[in-house]
Amino acid sequence: MAVKSHWSGEKARFALVAVFGAVIGLIVGYLWIGLSVAFICYSGWLLYQARQVDLWLQKGAKRSTAPDTEGVIGHIEQLIFRSKQSDKKRKARLKKIVGLYNQSAAALPDATVVTDHNYEIIWSNDAAKRHLGIYSNRDEGQRLDNLVRSPEFQSYLGQPQPEDTELELISPVNNKLTLSIKRVRYAENMYLFSARDVSQRVLLRATRAAFVANASHELKTPLTVVNGYLEMLAEDKDLSEQAQRKIALASQHATRMTDIVTDMLTLSRLENQGIDESKLQLLDLASLLQRTVSDLSVQPSASAHSFDLALDQSVLLLGSELEIKSICNNLCHNALQHTPAGTNITISWAKTFDNGAELIIQDDGPGINARDLPHITERFYRADTEQSRESGGTGLGLAIVKHIVQRHNGTLVIDSTLGTGTQITIRFPADQISLTTPADKVSVAAN
Repeated sequence: MAVKSHWSGEKARFALVAVFGAVIGLIVGYLWIGLSVAFICYSGWLLYQARQVDLWLQKGAKRSTAPDTEGVIGHIEQLIFRSKQSDKKRKARLKKIVGLYNQSAAALPDATVVTDHNYEIIWSNDAAKRHLGIYSNRDEGQRLDNLVRSPEFQSYLGQPQPEDTELELISPVNNKLTLSIKRVRYAENMYLFSARDVSQRVLLRATRAAFVANASHELKTPLTVVNGYLEMLAEDKDLSEQAQRKIALASQHATRMTDIVTDMLTLSRLENQGIDESKLQLLDLASLLQRTVSDLSVQPSASAHSFDLALDQSVLLLGSELEIKSICNNLCHNALQHTPAGTNITISWAKTFDNGAELIIQDDGPGINARDLPHITERFYRADTEQSRESGGTGLGLAIVKHIVQRHNGTLVIDSTLGTGTQITIRFPADQISLTTPADKVSVAAN
């Protein structure tokens, strides 16, 4: 209604100017001259008011300096002022929200750093000072890896990682702190880094590992003695058939317990000791796999399985022979023991397009339930408890494989579908792989 009244008033003013001009024109005897002069004056008045509003806007559109305008121009001036006031209130609310957000982010106990796609720092909170030595004002525009100098962190930035991948790192400003760093991509080519203090978690993990290692060492000796006595009793021909069955059962459980202790010691060593680079050598993985399959083939349970090998013997892997043999034994043994008779097992080893290599072990067995897949590399986790117990597994094989793969800079991927089968893929980067000619193979074999 207000807009309508302003336009109605302007129309009335226009009509009055027209009448006034016509009267003047009739008096002087020239109607068109009277109308022209009247409309020129009216247009000049409108332009003057518009100019006043323009100058007012250029000076900030303050209420104290608002020009005295009338009609439609005056109404437009009021609308502009109201819109400006509304924008001002909206900006104040947004500023308050942003301020609260910045205060909340600054108060987070975890170090938080925002970077662009080049990892140049845009913003960081107060915890980043304590944990990473990064100051938002001083280090804005600096590359994050120039301030957090660590080969592990450089590698973490240089390789595409899933968003749930975390990197444990000693704090660059406090060597008593262990940080868990996580990178999340958001907005357009921006990254959010968070670094959480996990020193207590690392300490508890180390304590647990020490306990497991000590307990395993303490169990190993008595188990060896028990196994020795059971072997002696098993050789006694004077024992009844029932006693011999009980001794055989006891020996089976003692052997399984020994295997568990051995795997626990192996896992403890992998978790707590770095790889000995002096013992790394170029390994003919194709030959290792062939020997592993040959050794497994003599077992009674292997007679109903078929193995299909596609192995490129020109692809060599730089690694620890003992650990790589453990991968071969664990994966091939799992494929054999956890699948029913008649299962086809395919094993391939070949170079990849990026000059790395991948080992694939695939079967057409019953497969693994999707809910179990994220957990099957955890220690003692069993996707099928009854079948695993019957097969005599320790529940540590895949946990050992995962740690060995990580120590060799590889990745482990397990895909499975119920009723279709399981595929385990291990990918090794190019710096772990060497291609050999037939002449080179003789040298490697000799080593």
